Amino acid sequence: MDVFVTTADPDGIAALDDDALLPAMDVFVTTADPDKEPPLATANTVLSIYPRRGLPRRQGAEVTRNAVVEAARFPALWVSFCRKHGVEPRNPEAYFNAGEGGGGKAKVVARGSYRGMAWPELVRDRRRVRREYEEMRLRIDALQAADARRRRCGAADDHAGVVQVLIDSAGSAPQLGVADGSKLIDLASVDVRLPALVYVCREKRRGRAHHRKAGAMNALLRASAVLSNAPFILNLDCDHYVNNSQALRAGICFMIERRGGGAEDAGDVAFVQFPQRFDGVDPGDRYANHNRVFFDCTELGLDGLQGPIYVGTGCLFRRVALYGVDPPRWRSPGGGVAADPAKFGESAQFLASVRAEQSHSRDDGDAIAEASALVSCAYEDGTAWGRDVGWVYGTVTEDVATGFCMHRRGWRSAYYAAAPDAFRGTVPINLADRLHQVLRWAAGSLEIFFSRNNALLAGDRRRLHPLQRAAYLNTTVYPFTSLFLIAYCLFPAIPLIAGGGGWNAAPTPTYVAFLAALMVTLAAVAVLETRWSGIALGEWWRNEQFWMVSATSAYLAAVAQVALKVATGKEISFKLTSKHLASSATPVAGKDRQYAELYTVRWTALMAPTAAALAVNVASMAAAGGGGRWWWWDAPSAAAAAVAALPVAFNVWVVVHLYPFALGLMGRRSKAVRPILFLFAVVAYLAVRFLCLLLQFHTA
Repeated sequence: MDVFVTTADPDGIAALDDDALLPAMDVFVTTADPDKEPPLATANTVLSIYPRRGLPRRQGAEVTRNAVVEAARFPALWVSFCRKHGVEPRNPEAYFNAGEGGGGKAKVVARGSYRGMAWPELVRDRRRVRREYEEMRLRIDALQAADARRRRCGAADDHAGVVQVLIDSAGSAPQLGVADGSKLIDLASVDVRLPALVYVCREKRRGRAHHRKAGAMNALLRASAVLSNAPFILNLDCDHYVNNSQALRAGICFMIERRGGGAEDAGDVAFVQFPQRFDGVDPGDRYANHNRVFFDCTELGLDGLQGPIYVGTGCLFRRVALYGVDPPRWRSPGGGVAADPAKFGESAQFLASVRAEQSHSRDDGDAIAEASALVSCAYEDGTAWGRDVGWVYGTVTEDVATGFCMHRRGWRSAYYAAAPDAFRGTVPINLADRLHQVLRWAAGSLEIFFSRNNALLAGDRRRLHPLQRAAYLNTTVYPFTSLFLIAYCLFPAIPLIAGGGGWNAAPTPTYVAFLAALMVTLAAVAVLETRWSGIALGEWWRNEQFWMVSATSAYLAAVAQVALKVATGKEISFKLTSKHLASSATPVAGKDRQYAELYTVRWTALMAPTAAALAVNVASMAAAGGGGRWWWWDAPSAAAAAVAALPVAFNVWVVVHLYPFALGLMGRRSKAVRPILFLFAVVAYLAVRFLCLLLQFHTA
């Protein structure tokens, strides 16, 4: 059962050196909190995109804008250096640290169209560019330190909108540098054009809903329409940088019309989802951050149906698909995009851009003023934004809901795993941060299930493939497994703690057959997932372990939060996970510093149910051996011994699954945490024992 993978022709893509051969692209880089998402990481993401196309972006913090302004002074040197020597990746932080880790040699991609590939010239240019980058980095760090001292509480939620053009568009004609000894590096015969860079900060006012990231993306969608109106849009989080500069071209190729047309024509592809790859993950991947089973098995499998699910970052969109229109094969003959003011708002320039469906470049005063009006918090009042147009509101996982709305209209999506990886990012390796991240995903999935975008009911049955509908339904109901799993973790332990010696009745043949079929099915799934995703069995097992940790903690909390929202209408709030520069800790720093977050213990209420389940099962194993006697030793037969040993086997199975959680609680050097685990075990044992005594008293 080999995997069928759709890919792009690398030789054909590399031959497209003229940007005019491909349509224009806008890149949206989003960030929210400069404390959790360092401005230096955002600046590096911007610079990694820069050798290709322009980008609008957003943020309400002044320090982020100042950091981007500082970064805007560096691209003239950085972009020319990248084009001259063909370096990869285009992220300065990752590039320079990769050079240190590789024995002092920078990563160079052979590109015959540029000069200066001689090793001495590269070493000299690299040294000069790095010196300029380090100076820029120090200035950005100083800006962040100064901003932390003067920031006022609540300022991020009340500010005016800002649209600022930092770098104007240079046009489509190549602009070659000239030999000039006064420059830091020789730019003769190097294309020195810089794409446009626009800073966009939407308006926020207290008392008005801003709809989190979905509202920011919709503001960017409108502002970019009057400034550039590029037909394709790349969505990147601030902690994800471009690792393969050719991947953007390959993504566009998936959406360009092919000859022949037909139902599977590229014109019906709404977005191309790239897999997420991460730096800075601990070698053992204790908390399953890589998640290769989902990206390389589930998403790849959906590519054979109607396409993968949109997962928030590293996604290339067709602009018109975000406007809530039908794909070409579902439109009436000659039907285009109807620019309805009741749907899109009253902006004449924006409505004209919707009708035009062609790119342009405007950075005059009128366009900037119109873009500023389009990012105001009142513009969406009385329109279809957030419901039928743009990113979907009403859930903290706006990505899944937005992708579902496209698929249910009949659009398709595509999955492309580039080599090298198209994008790389960072993830939280601390247990508390990771659980908060999973909580947000799980709560958002349940919000979608209880919304008008429920996959079971919404969508035209002719346009949404039945298996695609089932996949979305599975994506929105999986947190409910926590209710059954917490019972699975606790109930088999109760008889042992109560002193009942486990199960008294032998399992029926039907139960044994069911259990055997279940185990065979799980084994088959494991074999297929490891084969299709290309991971080792150990990595698959870590995914299973963290699934149980998540289900007994974050999933359970998500069910409670969404139940409270459904009952009271109270909106869900979530904690933004901290981002960091994964490459900032070089191999020289050692693993202690590089993975310090992994061993940092931060207690959160999310851990309580999992800690209780772990403690109960450890206590039940201790209770089973109370008095130095194990229950199956006194069994009259081997069959009876097997029956008596089943509860302890369940306990061992649960404890083995929760082992990474126990490691996270213990940290590396914190001796104060081990007594906490012992205390939990004692308290859980006494609580369950007391409950059982009460039940025996009432039934006596």
